[in-house]
Amino acid sequence: MAEFRKVILPVYLAIFFFLFAFIQSGSAEELRAETIYQIFTDRFCNGDPKNDDPEVSKGMFDPQKKNWNAYWGGDLQGVIDKLPYLKKMGFTAIWISPVIDNVNKPTIEADGRVMAPYHGYHARNFKGIDEHIGDWKVFDRLIESAHKRGIKVMVDMPLNHTSTINHGEFGALYDGMEFMSDTENDRNKLFHHLPEIADWNDPYQLQYYTLAWLGDLNQENSYIDTYLGNAVLNLKKHGADATRLDAAKHANWGWQSTVVNKLYDQGRHFVVAEWWMSDTDDPLYHEAVKFVNKAGIGMFDFPFATTIRKVLGEEKDGFRHLAKVIEREDADLKDPNALITFIDNHDMPRFTSLNADRRAVDLALALMYTVRGIPSVYYGTEQYIHDDTKGGGDPYTRVWMKEFDEGSEGFKLVTELNRLRRSSQALLHGSQQSIEVSDDVYIFKREFGGHSAVVAVNKAKKESAVVSAERLAAVLDASDNAIDDALAGRLSGIAFPAKAKTFSLPARSISVWLAGKGEANSDIQPEIASVSPGVIHGGKPVNINGIGFGEKRGKVLADGESLSIRHWSNTNVEVTSPASVHGEVRLIVERADGATSKSKSFTALSGKLVPITFQVEKPSFNWKGEQLYITGSASNLGSWSRKAQQAAGPLLLSEDRDYILCVALPAGKKVSFKLMILDKEGKLIKEEKKIHTYKVPDQGPWRHKLRWQDDDR
Repeated sequence: MAEFRKVILPVYLAIFFFLFAFIQSGSAEELRAETIYQIFTDRFCNGDPKNDDPEVSKGMFDPQKKNWNAYWGGDLQGVIDKLPYLKKMGFTAIWISPVIDNVNKPTIEADGRVMAPYHGYHARNFKGIDEHIGDWKVFDRLIESAHKRGIKVMVDMPLNHTSTINHGEFGALYDGMEFMSDTENDRNKLFHHLPEIADWNDPYQLQYYTLAWLGDLNQENSYIDTYLGNAVLNLKKHGADATRLDAAKHANWGWQSTVVNKLYDQGRHFVVAEWWMSDTDDPLYHEAVKFVNKAGIGMFDFPFATTIRKVLGEEKDGFRHLAKVIEREDADLKDPNALITFIDNHDMPRFTSLNADRRAVDLALALMYTVRGIPSVYYGTEQYIHDDTKGGGDPYTRVWMKEFDEGSEGFKLVTELNRLRRSSQALLHGSQQSIEVSDDVYIFKREFGGHSAVVAVNKAKKESAVVSAERLAAVLDASDNAIDDALAGRLSGIAFPAKAKTFSLPARSISVWLAGKGEANSDIQPEIASVSPGVIHGGKPVNINGIGFGEKRGKVLADGESLSIRHWSNTNVEVTSPASVHGEVRLIVERADGATSKSKSFTALSGKLVPITFQVEKPSFNWKGEQLYITGSASNLGSWSRKAQQAAGPLLLSEDRDYILCVALPAGKKVSFKLMILDKEGKLIKEEKKIHTYKVPDQGPWRHKLRWQDDDR
């Protein structure tokens, strides 16, 4: 036995650490290459009836499934039971509704009906698993079972709030079994106590006012900062691969960047923000773009969803609008392929409620899978489930999943779409370019690493559309050869014709034509698909995914500095983030034979991030469309940029008439900055003559009060 320990045990340990290092460094990228199945856990599958009506929170379960605001029995074991179904459909990631412990007391409607937190968004203990869906053992089993099948798990975290402040437990917050506070007895100021949001375009109200009568957590409180940060990290430690920031528009924006930094600091992870908006004309669109760009995270693509619903669901708009939305986002976002595309979710009427014509649903799904981004399918869409009561809105968006029919046409279509996306580097990673757009026709190209895909949609119900074959042949480099529809005509698609001048796209059709070279072809230039995380401090691992890197180790340069390489393969390189180069840098992969990629941007921080709230005391300005910003030496202060999208701000007018802004800054570092005023077009009106300096504390959160220097207005 002693000899075993001396000889065999070290071998096993060596193998274990090798595999651990490989998984951490050489595995597939976080979520960009995956397809997501969104599961509303309580309405999906009842795998363990024993947790339907637990003693600690009895009376909130409806076995008849008639009360749409009660628990119906879906749980984590049910998700485990249906993983084979999801695997067969080809999904490689799931997004589950919040698993954290929710309130135990129901609220009662005027008609006497019970209202329960079946959705998971009324937290009481962020460090526990809700008893209606399981416990930590079941959660761990879900992670293990999913990973064995090559399926990643994204968890949902509502970091903005607890529960309702006027019913039930009055927003009570627990740390494990220990009661911390509620909104009625908040001696330690764990909550904000401001009115309901009245102006939905006011950034201050969105971040600090009360949303839907929910206990609004005060992330500037040091306990709340630590508590929520640890709760998020706890789920990652249990194996979660990704985190959805629920209601990101409503929680403190700067503080959320520090939470993201904590997650990235602990290794590979994907973070995505839920930021409700209409489309790219939304008044706060630029704020959303700025938030995700600076934090280095993904975003749910609400502009795509709201537009495709108008185009194919409500049939009130044309493809010109959709193309405009996609082109605008692609120009503004650093990483448009980190957008999560969807056509419906738990908060909006199902697509089938908008248009009962299943062909409209199918075309919307096919478009969602072929445009840039990460497709997310809401549970049951493959079975076309819907309930149109009161227009199909909340809670009727959350139908019980009655059938798991693997022979349904929707199941077959989604399976084929998952296969299609996996088969094409262009559809996985490619940039997008419009080729031909009208109200009824949308033809676009995706291209990456010598691979291309052309997608052609005609949504007209009766009329075919004549298009130029010569133009598309040049795009596909296929003038002498026909190219089959990659969906094999499932949605009336046709083969791309050889040696033709024009051809017709059938009505209500989508055709996908793929072309490209093999991944190992020596003619392929190295090309970077993504850099993740896009924002991290020195000494931490950074993954570069792409194609054509070669199997022999080459170099990675950050603004000319050669980085330390941890792992190298033809499609994935892991490096150590630079410690001496800070701010936005350009990464280049140089193959062993000297071939180099185009550069990709990346933000290198000088230290871990802590939340600092700047408070400018009662400036005597005559505000007429002008806004106050901070520019300074740190990347989150814009690296001295005077442009609105790079500088920090605009500062927010608080109820105390001071201007405040929470900014994520590097811990323990000295930063220099100045205040400046920009007009509504972003033109510089005035800036301070003197420069402020500030030593960022090692821990946050913190407030830094200051006044405008040499103000002569």
